[in-house]
Amino acid sequence: MYSNVFRIAALSLIVCAAEPSTVKIVTKADGYQLLRDGKPYYIHGAGGSQRLDVLVASGGNSIRTWSVSPEVLDQADAKNLTVLMGLRVGRPRQGFDYGDRAWVAKQLEEARQTVLGMKDHPALLMWALGNEVELGVKPEDRPRLWTALEEMAKLVKQTDPNHPVIIVLAGIGGGKLAELNRYCPSIDAVGINAYGSMLTVPEVLAREGWTRPYVVTEFGPRGHWEVAKTPWGLPIEDNSTQKADLYLKAYQHTVSGQPRCLGSYVFLWGQKQEKTHTWYGMFLPEGNRTASVDALSFAWTGKWPANRCPRIGAAAIQIRRENARADGGTRVFPPGARLLTNVDAADPEGAPITVRWEVRRDVSDAPQTGGDAEKPTPPIAGAVLASNATQATIRLPDTPANYRIFVYVFDAEGNAATANVPVQVK
Repeated sequence: MYSNVFRIAALSLIVCAAEPSTVKIVTKADGYQLLRDGKPYYIHGAGGSQRLDVLVASGGNSIRTWSVSPEVLDQADAKNLTVLMGLRVGRPRQGFDYGDRAWVAKQLEEARQTVLGMKDHPALLMWALGNEVELGVKPEDRPRLWTALEEMAKLVKQTDPNHPVIIVLAGIGGGKLAELNRYCPSIDAVGINAYGSMLTVPEVLAREGWTRPYVVTEFGPRGHWEVAKTPWGLPIEDNSTQKADLYLKAYQHTVSGQPRCLGSYVFLWGQKQEKTHTWYGMFLPEGNRTASVDALSFAWTGKWPANRCPRIGAAAIQIRRENARADGGTRVFPPGARLLTNVDAADPEGAPITVRWEVRRDVSDAPQTGGDAEKPTPPIAGAVLASNATQATIRLPDTPANYRIFVYVFDAEGNAATANVPVQVK
């Protein structure tokens, strides 16, 4: 099952003309500091390797990968970016058995070969052992996992003493930090993935007694597990303006000015399908940036872009049945119902906007977790009967099911805002 996990590393030895970097975490009077080649380095990072020109222009200086990616090191180096390189670690929720010593030994050797092949690349910043590997593991089974990761951390540090090693957690509550202190003394810092909970991270760290350094390895909008749900049990996604406001607020609370924080990686500098095709990406599938990019640019540089993305207003999407006087509010409609929709949106500079609508099958109840791969659903052909300015006439499908109505708002330069609302055909 895992025979090809690190085949890229086994086939790739990176030869670089530039000198390898040396990265250390040093203690300061009030916390910690990352030094790269002897100079202070604070991580203004993004998860993903797409749209690196936009990242650099926005003030970013580092990217994160979730698995071995030799080519990303070269791409990053060409843009003067660094890389938090992910070492793939088997996940118990996907069948990896940490009680099988042969599997563990094989994973260790593959990690060693990977580190040997990449450790001297000048763009390398740190190593991350896995991503949320503890997700779904019972507390009584976690010590065996931590013991295996401590063994890997020791091996990586012996193989490459010039770059720190971290473990990335899916949140920090539930005693996990105390377990890391006990079982994983060799890690240099903890990586924290947090979304809505970003607004409480410093407080939880203090409560859990974590005094070592940390890196925010993922942060973004409220997660699909954190938001309100429809009466039929599906998550209600925040719009792009709400997301951007949270990105900035979260950064200012948990990253900026925190003496034990070495920096952060925003999620996701790109686009992916996870519950919807717009939930976690800071860009639309076609590459249009949203206001979350503006928010991070301000966080990193202290300046807003000259041309900011459109914003969704407080009224967001309004929907009513055709010929109905008001919005019924239930969002449950009969097959083939005709709806009138409107979006409250505007451009911050007062420029004209264009609007596009879609209807898609709602798959936000997909069983995958922890960012595991999901399959997107395409727009339903013919669902949008007419559109004009910020309004549209939509005909819902005849097939009873769960659907989402999406709206995209663009300025003349292609900067975007987006929102969606779940509906049910019953």
